[in-house]
Amino acid sequence: MRRMSHLGIREILAAGGVVLLLLICLSVYSLALIWERWRFFKRTTKGTDGFLEKLRVYLAKGDMPEAMALCKQSHNPAAEVLMASFVGPTNKDERMRSAERALQRHSARLQRGLGTLGTIGSTAPFIGLFGTVMGVMRAFRDLAGGAGAGPGVVANGIAEALITTAAGLFVAIPAIIGYNYFTARAAQFSDEVHWLIEEVLERLTERALR
Repeated sequence: MRRMSHLGIREILAAGGVVLLLLICLSVYSLALIWERWRFFKRTTKGTDGFLEKLRVYLAKGDMPEAMALCKQSHNPAAEVLMASFVGPTNKDERMRSAERALQRHSARLQRGLGTLGTIGSTAPFIGLFGTVMGVMRAFRDLAGGAGAGPGVVANGIAEALITTAAGLFVAIPAIIGYNYFTARAAQFSDEVHWLIEEVLERLTERALR
């Protein structure tokens, strides 16, 4: 009787079948997507914290010219969004809508691919479970067709079938972690910039009423 400890790569792939190959492809794709998103977030949000901190200082002082100059000089996405609240229509509501549209564009760029990552994370365990069910059914079929076969045949077949369950979890865990991490980062960026848009517009309104 073959034992799981003696299974090699070929035996594992044969035991997992098409389901295991599918999970391997999903794993490679999700890890590549996580790497691409990490690089994109690192490149896009670089210097954001420092920029927002400086802008808050200027806004607290009511120094709107310096705040606007800071946004013009910075190439940060947050600066591009906030510039929409400094320039454009004089109406406060129209400026708010313009800034929110710019914020939505940048948020969509940050969230690109996250839906796919979340889908992989939520479906991979079920794909693995499907492979396990098929493997268990095959193990019992082998037991029924094998003359004089003992319980060890079934146990070995079930152990092999559980490979796909483990593979499904292996795919799902990093995908879910990546999805939650990048979603939280995107939401944090959106919330912080939205609060600053409102503050900028309030300060500009106060200056106009003086």
